[in-house]
Amino acid sequence: METRWLYHTSETFPTLVEESKGVCVIPMGCVEKHGLHLPLGTDCFEATETTYLASQIETACVFPDFIFGDVPEAYPSMPAGTITLPVDTEMLLLEQLCEQISRNGMKKILVVNGHGGNNKWLSTFLRKMYNKKHDFVCAVYNCSSSKSVNRVAEYLLENGTGSVPELTPEDEKVVLDFHAAGKLTGHACMGETACVMGCHPETVHLERLGIESGLPTHVADYLKEAGIEIKDHGWGLNFPNAFTGHDPVGCNERIGKAALRMQAEKLAHAFKVFKEDENVLKWHQEMQKGW
Repeated sequence: METRWLYHTSETFPTLVEESKGVCVIPMGCVEKHGLHLPLGTDCFEATETTYLASQIETACVFPDFIFGDVPEAYPSMPAGTITLPVDTEMLLLEQLCEQISRNGMKKILVVNGHGGNNKWLSTFLRKMYNKKHDFVCAVYNCSSSKSVNRVAEYLLENGTGSVPELTPEDEKVVLDFHAAGKLTGHACMGETACVMGCHPETVHLERLGIESGLPTHVADYLKEAGIEIKDHGWGLNFPNAFTGHDPVGCNERIGKAALRMQAEKLAHAFKVFKEDENVLKWHQEMQKGW
């Protein structure tokens, strides 16, 4: 069935609530630089496409993507196109969106996070929500695409050549060689490049590879080694090009389709567990007794 909130009418929406068993999923990303070869919306594209594909396997309502993820390197000279809001604004916006989602009958809300920079404030957001009186419950699923190609390689190694139908023999070699070499992944890397190529290939510019490096400068490592934490653990200093990883040479749409499918299958399992769970909402309500 159609699982996307915006595609329904007021007449058909109650059916979506029923078929989803009250589960609504918010894909979350951010708007930031991803090297010179990937679009500003990389994390949003990954989270939204994975969520939609998963909802076609295990029905869940898909809310429009939350693009206002946290970009901690929000200094005045940030690359063109970057968007960031104060964390308290992000939290307030997400909370009020959840209240509106709940008003429409969805009592289990799952944030599918595709941006590592959101992890800390989302943990704080969950703590905040569990300490407020609501008739719904929130949870977070971290949908990391950075290792998506490695997961395809691991599947091939376990199940043999030809086991990933999207791939040609040449694709299998690219994937297995990348995995065997233990190449660096993290941001705008092989995994993220694959996933964007799998859903929005027109936004990927592999011809821009090699202009800026995705390898670390290590300039802030000494602080981490001493147990000292600074903003973003020094990521912006160690990776000043907003790119973490070896160049994703050989990446293509077929590899991306395979990576996205496997990622969606894993997320669909999480949807199923969350839909069938009888505890999280009950636990939240029990915590609120006496308020």
